[in-house]
Amino acid sequence: MPTAKTGAAIRKQAPVLVENLLKMIQSGKIGQKSYNGYSSCPIVTGYSKMLLCEFKYDNVKDSDPLISTFVDTTKEQYSMWLLKKYGLPFMYWNLMLRGKA
Repeated sequence: MPTAKTGAAIRKQAPVLVENLLKMIQSGKIGQKSYNGYSSCPIVTGYSKMLLCEFKYDNVKDSDPLISTFVDTTKEQYSMWLLKKYGLPFMYWNLMLRGKA
């Protein structure tokens, strides 16, 4: 499959999988939810600077609505570096692995 192997991709893939599996179990029919290929890659460009490159299939830019509300991910920023250093590990260990994000 041409899917990204990032935490961001898994965060978008998991709800699709769950909904489609539950639909199959409950009705015997395949669910209609689909994954659009979203992923994001944190790219550290220097100490205290980072880009959050977000895209979906065919390298189409696709910003997460929640993140892009607060920050322009197309510019390297200190806030994105803080996200990588503190926010993403917290989200991974405390939210994603427990099915809360």
